[in-house]
Amino acid sequence: MPAPATPDPSISRSVNDRYVARDVPVAGGVMRVGEWRPSALAPTATVGASGSKPPVILALHSMTGAHPAWSWLAAQFPDSRIVAPDLRGRGRSSGLPGPYGIAAHVRDVLAVLDALQLSDVTLVGHSLGAFVAVAALAERPSAFRHTVLVDGGLPLTVPLSMHSADLLELVLGRPAVGVEFAFSSTAAHRRFWQLHPALAKDWSTRVGAYADYLVEETLDDHGRIVFRPAASPTAVTADARELSGCVDVRERLRAIGGAAVLVTAPRGLANELPGIYSRAERELSADDSCGMPHVEVAGVNHHTIVVTDRGAKALARVVRRGPVSARVDAQAS
Repeated sequence: MPAPATPDPSISRSVNDRYVARDVPVAGGVMRVGEWRPSALAPTATVGASGSKPPVILALHSMTGAHPAWSWLAAQFPDSRIVAPDLRGRGRSSGLPGPYGIAAHVRDVLAVLDALQLSDVTLVGHSLGAFVAVAALAERPSAFRHTVLVDGGLPLTVPLSMHSADLLELVLGRPAVGVEFAFSSTAAHRRFWQLHPALAKDWSTRVGAYADYLVEETLDDHGRIVFRPAASPTAVTADARELSGCVDVRERLRAIGGAAVLVTAPRGLANELPGIYSRAERELSADDSCGMPHVEVAGVNHHTIVVTDRGAKALARVVRRGPVSARVDAQAS
């Protein structure tokens, strides 16, 4: 593997000293993987309801996101090791070829697990990453001690007649052409997200730096320098088709037998009410989710449940509780 990369500006200063990036071999090339290592200044006290050791966390990002989204969660775990790949077709893994889809992502995730020799892992997935987490848990349950699904993992209910472009808009929270935008500068791309209803009230320089990571410099058809989203439109389209209740998604969900915690946001991709998983949506998947415990985080949407301090603090509480206490807490509520 190559030497650790220099700190990425999308990683907050408070966790930069813990951060390294490396490339891990996967099918068709190498996958960029970010890692936050335990801080030398972190307290040595154990965490968790049972006094267990700090968790090793494998975090999987959203449909068009990338691994720096997890820097907020990493800040909540100064004594833990957090590993987060750029999934195939995203971020610095955007050049990896197809096939795409959940099964391909699972093969990549397991390759990362094996390459870094990870075991007894707490698996956290957001949006698309939650669907991948369900499938990875079904494929290799012995590798994971606890799984947290963040606003994802349960099938999305859409009309059978929905056009693929409309399905992409549902999944992305904006017209599908958004993944093919070309911006004149990183500042223009930042402005796009600064005006987005999901982030307008929570904008910060840290979110802006993360937005910079989500575009890559390239040339347009006229030879001009432009900045395009690093998420491959082909990859996004292929993955989005699998989230709308296909048989494989439901079978994987049943296979894990409720052995995860679902954490949801009350607001959706554009800060709208209700969020992706309203009570009605969750009830539609009740048979497949097998009594999976559920926690709703107040005051966040599909994006800010991950890329704000308040969202990350809430997720950290669920991660620390572990599978047994999370189930008890959910039932008590």
